[in-house]
Amino acid sequence: MSIRKLVVFGVGLIGGSCALALKRAGAVGEVVGVGRTRTNLDTALERRVVDRVRTLDEDWAVEARDADVVLLAAPVAQFPSLLVALAGPLGPQTIVTDAGSTKQDVIAAARAALGAHVAQFVPGHPIAGTEHTGAAAAFPSLFENRNVILTPLPENPADRVERIAALWQACGARVTTLAPARHDAI
Repeated sequence: MSIRKLVVFGVGLIGGSCALALKRAGAVGEVVGVGRTRTNLDTALERRVVDRVRTLDEDWAVEARDADVVLLAAPVAQFPSLLVALAGPLGPQTIVTDAGSTKQDVIAAARAALGAHVAQFVPGHPIAGTEHTGAAAAFPSLFENRNVILTPLPENPADRVERIAALWQACGARVTTLAPARHDAI
């Protein structure tokens, strides 16, 4: 698994821990952190969770032009606007994935925002966490021996699904797949 550039929107417990785990595994070159608050992003920089940062006030979505992977690790309610922002600058090889706890609504938002580029979106849900939040709570072993559920779309090429599975496996997770409706029912 090798990711040249990872963009993490939501550098908290989940997004930050993913970045740290990939760095520890030597699976990522550059990590760009994107978020709402400068304070949390500064913490992420200080802790070397990310290599550089952008806030929502900046043109953050341009980072997707040359990213290998964009991870949406924000609250699910923010996904529709984030996906709309990504739709224009999304590079042709960029894979977008998420860490949202629900899938059918996220997939509907991705279909609406990305249109024909929805094949670049591979939905996922890491089943991990603690009671702590923010970049200060991130740690590289969060996903070790934890489950990550991928809910691939019919449009997803197998190699894109395999790359996202490999990303989570590099974090130490066990990866399985489910249909989105089955995931949400469980």
